[in-house]
Amino acid sequence: MRLNIRKVIGYSIMIVLLVVFILIISQPPEEPSASETTVKQETKEIDQFGAEDLEIENDRYHLYFDGRYGSVHVTDQQTGVTWDSIPMIDETVPPNNRRYMSSPVFISYTEGKGDSQTYPFKEGGTLSAKLVDGGKAIRADLVLGKLQMSFSIEYRLSEEGLDVSIPFDSIVDGVDKKLVAIELMPFFEAASEQDEGAIVIPDGSGALIKFKENHRQFFYPYSEFVYGSDQAYQKHAYQKLKKNKSEILSYGPRENIALPIYGLYKTNKAFLAVINDGDEDAKINATPSGIRNIQLYRASTEFIYRNADNVFLGNSGEIPMTLSKMIPGDRSVRFMFLQDEQANYTGMAKAYRNYLVEEVGVEPVQDQDVKYQLRLLGGVLKDEIIGSTFVSMTTFNQAKSIIDQLMDRGIESLELTMEGWSDEGEFGDQPDHFPANRKLGGTNGLQELSEYARSKGIDLYVTTNYVKPFNKSDGLRKSRDVIRGLNKEILKVYKPYVTTKQASNEMYYYLKPKTVFENYITKEVDSFSELGLSGVQLNYMGNTLYSDPGSKQPTNRIDTLNTWVESMDLMRQQVGKTSVEYGFAYTFGHVDQINNIPLGSSQYFFADETIPFMQIALHGLIPYTATPSNLRDDPRIELLRALEYGAQPSFELTYEDPVLLKRTMIDDLFSSKAAEWLDRSVEEYTRVSEVLSQVSYEAITHHEMLQTGVYSTNYANGIQVIVNYNETAVTVAGQIIRPYDFIAEGGTDS
Repeated sequence: MRLNIRKVIGYSIMIVLLVVFILIISQPPEEPSASETTVKQETKEIDQFGAEDLEIENDRYHLYFDGRYGSVHVTDQQTGVTWDSIPMIDETVPPNNRRYMSSPVFISYTEGKGDSQTYPFKEGGTLSAKLVDGGKAIRADLVLGKLQMSFSIEYRLSEEGLDVSIPFDSIVDGVDKKLVAIELMPFFEAASEQDEGAIVIPDGSGALIKFKENHRQFFYPYSEFVYGSDQAYQKHAYQKLKKNKSEILSYGPRENIALPIYGLYKTNKAFLAVINDGDEDAKINATPSGIRNIQLYRASTEFIYRNADNVFLGNSGEIPMTLSKMIPGDRSVRFMFLQDEQANYTGMAKAYRNYLVEEVGVEPVQDQDVKYQLRLLGGVLKDEIIGSTFVSMTTFNQAKSIIDQLMDRGIESLELTMEGWSDEGEFGDQPDHFPANRKLGGTNGLQELSEYARSKGIDLYVTTNYVKPFNKSDGLRKSRDVIRGLNKEILKVYKPYVTTKQASNEMYYYLKPKTVFENYITKEVDSFSELGLSGVQLNYMGNTLYSDPGSKQPTNRIDTLNTWVESMDLMRQQVGKTSVEYGFAYTFGHVDQINNIPLGSSQYFFADETIPFMQIALHGLIPYTATPSNLRDDPRIELLRALEYGAQPSFELTYEDPVLLKRTMIDDLFSSKAAEWLDRSVEEYTRVSEVLSQVSYEAITHHEMLQTGVYSTNYANGIQVIVNYNETAVTVAGQIIRPYDFIAEGGTDS
C-alpha cells in the first residue's frame, strides 16, 4: 500500500513538472532591449550596401557605379570591352568569401598589438555615393561603424582609363582602432585559372605570375613595398629581430620594386595601374590562385597610413609600437586600359613609358652613346692590430695610364667613375668628401685627372655617399645627423654575413636627409664644380628610401624623396650630370644615367618568368648599365641578358691586384686587375657596342620568348636582337644561332 502511494506521488510530481515546462516553452520570447538589438545588428555581416547607382562618361569610356557593392564597371564605348572591379562569383562560394570578394576595399587597423585586416561588409559598413566635380566624378563615402572610421573614394574617367583616389582630408580615424592601410579594389579584373594571361609585378626588372590550372599550392601572396621597405623600421629590415645582435637575421638577396606599377592581362584586354600619389608609402600585392580557397589571380595597391615596429625597452622584452599619427597625403591610382595587340606586358611597359613622358615630364637624355663604362677604385682603409692603414688601389696618375691603355686599344668613347677617392677612401669620412686622399694624388691630383679626361673627351664622375656612412666615420655628428627609430634611439644598420644572414660587426647609419642636404651637400657642390668634373654619382639615393620617425622633428618617406630629388637637381645644375644606382622611379627625369639597373627578378616560387618591363619603359629615355662584367657569376648568361635588355656593359677595375683588399671591408672585388682585364673588356665592349650603338636612342617596341631559352627584343628603328641561352644551337626564321650567342637583324651579326 505504501509503495503504491509513493508511486502515485512520484507520478503526480512528474506531471506537474511537465505541465510547468510546457507552459514555459509556450510563452513568446521577450523583446530584446535596444542595446541588445544594437549589438546584434553590429555583429551581423551584410551582403549589400544599398547605395544609389550612378553613371559618368567621357568621350571614350562609360563608368557604372553599382551601389549594392560599391563596385565599378568601365566600358569602352568604341569596342564594348568592359573592366570590372569585382569578379563573377560562383554560387558555390561560401558566403563569407562572397562578401570578401565583393568588397570595394580591404582595411587594416591596429589596437596596439599587431595589425588586423577586415572589409566593410564584415564591419556592417554603410555606403553613400554622389556625383561631384560638376558630374564628372563619383564620390563614395564609406562608414565603418564598428571601427568608428570613415573615408571617401573618388572615381574619375581619363583618356587612358580610370583614376581612383582617397582624399586624405576625408579620413576619420578610429578612437581605439587606428587605421593602418587601405587596399583599393582588391579584385579588380581578377582572373580565373582558365584565363590565358598573367599578372605583371614590378619585382626588379619585372616578373610574370601566369594563370594556370595545374600549379603548386601557394601559401603566401606577393606583397612588397614600393621603393623597398622603410629601413627606419627594423621589423621591415630584418627577417628575425632580436635584442641580441647575434640573433638578428636578415632577409636573403631579393630585388626591390623600382616602379610604382602593377598590371594584369588576359585574352584581349589588360590594365596597367600606376600609383600617382602616395607611391612612397604603398605596397604592391599580387595573390595567386588558391589562397583563402579563392581560385582567382588578382593584384592591387595597398596604401600605408601607419608603420609599426618591434622595439626593446630595458628588460621588458619585445614591445610592438605603431606610429601615433597617420602618414598624410592624398592617395591615387591611375588605371590604363589596353586591348588586342597591346594587351600584354610589352604594351603595358610602353603605356608606362608614355606616362613618364606625358605626365611626369621625363625628357630623353641627350647623350646616350654606348660608351666603355669604367669604374676605378681609389682605395680603402685596412684595420691593423694597432690602428689602420690606407690601401691604394688606383691613384689618379694610374687612372690616366689606364685611360691611355684603353685608347691605345681603340676605345674612343669612354666614361670613367672614380670610387674611393676621398679622404680615407671608400668608407672614409662620409658625408664629408674633401679633401681627396693625398696618397691617391690629393685634390690637385683629382683636378688634373679631371682636366686630362676632359681633354680626351671623357666624362669623369666621382661617387658620393650622403646617405649611409660607416659607423666609424669621422665626418658626421651622430646626435645631429643620424635618424632614430620609433624607440627614439639612434638607428644602427648591420651588414649581414653572406652565408648565415646574421648581423656582422660592420655597422652603418642612415642620415637625416634635410640635415645632410643643408650641412654637407650644399657646401660641397661648389667644390665638385670647381674640379671641372662631368658629373657626380649619388650613391644610395636611387635605391634607398626611409623615414625618420623617432627624431624631435619626425619626417616621412616623401620628405626623403623630395630631398633626394633636390640633391640630384642641384648637382645637375651646378656640376653637369648626375647618376644613381638601381633607379627608383622618382629619379627619372633628374638623372643622366642609371648604373647597375636590375636585370632580373627575385625568382619567387609563384613567379614564372622574368621580363624587361623596366627596360622597355626606359630604353631611349635614360641610358643604363649592367652589373660590372668582371664581377659576373655566369659571364655567358649575363652578357646575353645585358644584350636582351639593352644594357651597356661596365667594368669595375683596379690598377693593383685585388689580393691587397684582404681584411678590408671590400669583399666582392675578386677579379679586377686592369692588366688582366683590359684586353677582354675591350673585346666584349667592341662586340656589344656594334649592336647597342645602333639602338641606343631607340625605344623597345616588342619583347617576347620565341622558344624555350630564346628571346627577341625589337626596337623602333626595325632592329631585332635575338639571344640564345641554350646549350645547343637553335634556328629562328631560317637563321642558326649558336649556343650562348646572339644575332642582330639589321645590325651586325655576332
